[in-house]
Amino acid sequence: MTLLKPKLFLFFILPLSIFLSLNKHSKDKAHSYHDVIWGDAAGYYVYQPIWFIYGNNANVFPDSIDIKSGYGFHLNFENNKIQTKYPSGAALLQTPFFLICHALAKPLGFKADGFSRIYSFGLYFSGIFYCSLGLFLLSSFLAQRFSPFISFIAPLLFLAASNLYYYSIDVPGMSHVYSFFLFSLIIYLTPFIISKPNLKHFSLFVACLVLAVLTRPTNILIGLFPLFYNINSKIEFYSRIKLFFNNKLIISIASIIALLLAIPQFLYWYGNTGSIITYSYGSEGFDFWKNPKILEVWFSTNNGLFTYTPLLILSLFGIAIMIKNIKIEAYFIGLLFLLISYIFASWWNWWFGCSFGGRSFVEYYALLIIPFAYLLEFAFKHKLYRWLILPLIACCIYLNMSIEYYYDGCFYGGTWDFAAFLKLFH
Repeated sequence: MTLLKPKLFLFFILPLSIFLSLNKHSKDKAHSYHDVIWGDAAGYYVYQPIWFIYGNNANVFPDSIDIKSGYGFHLNFENNKIQTKYPSGAALLQTPFFLICHALAKPLGFKADGFSRIYSFGLYFSGIFYCSLGLFLLSSFLAQRFSPFISFIAPLLFLAASNLYYYSIDVPGMSHVYSFFLFSLIIYLTPFIISKPNLKHFSLFVACLVLAVLTRPTNILIGLFPLFYNINSKIEFYSRIKLFFNNKLIISIASIIALLLAIPQFLYWYGNTGSIITYSYGSEGFDFWKNPKILEVWFSTNNGLFTYTPLLILSLFGIAIMIKNIKIEAYFIGLLFLLISYIFASWWNWWFGCSFGGRSFVEYYALLIIPFAYLLEFAFKHKLYRWLILPLIACCIYLNMSIEYYYDGCFYGGTWDFAAFLKLFH
């Protein structure tokens, strides 16, 4: 990869993202519906006040802070514990930004209580940082296969035309931008662990996988990517499996090192439930596993994946192009997309509450950018397709941004309420 790309990301993408984020949140107020520490996001975030300020002690937390933060977590005064159903992966990645804000809180005139306005800025910068770094890593990965232009522009077009933008700029307190970064780093590391297996690369890879699972448990599926990366035959696939068996000692040591990251989560679960492994979602589960809401998850006006992010349809065409070029990796991406669609369509709340589009898919965009890059390469080689696909991408960007800057965080229509959906466009 040339030096031009890091400079472009460092001096263009990062400052632009900072400007967009601060402009978007300039009028937000702490403890309000539009605050970044609100609802589910507060449930992911609350580990940091637990770890660094109050301990798991409900009696010393700010009064009614669970209510003021939109019920993302619960102050349980009966057992004097903080209850959150969300895992701690996102909080671990947010920690450096939290600590900086905590150190600056009093000098800048804010309450150093973990919930004043300055801590929201920590999350803004956290989302920007991990999104930009994820895009950079994907660009570096793509540069091994594509021209500098394709490898640079493909991730940026995905950002502009998908709800990755929303979950990086608007709602960086949710888990998705952190999962996206971890997926991007896992994809970036894959060529290293299969070409030059060593403890350093495996440790970083397994650490990313552990963090990904601690962010969203279904993220474990990304761990299969190295088995299928750049595979063109069954013989190569069996050789890849043999490679990992031949490095069992390195993988085992790396896994032990990486599991240290899970200790805070185990301690939290043990302190609250008496068990180091806990299913924290209670009665919530995969109620529709026998009757998955696939069509609704893909096309519903209530956060349907393709309804809000039609760019993904182009990625599916890119998978077809990859298959034509005998890329077994393409079958993996396609089958994984179908599998996660089934999993998300089986969840009791298949629309995932107040969301912007299919938010549960956002982390998997790190994979879907690969076939999208193949589609761009194909389009630039064929003039007819170029003049067909580029306007479609431009329309996807327009549609995404049209909703993005007017969206209130929830769709208030029904499952197939296209009249309400069309009102989102301005």
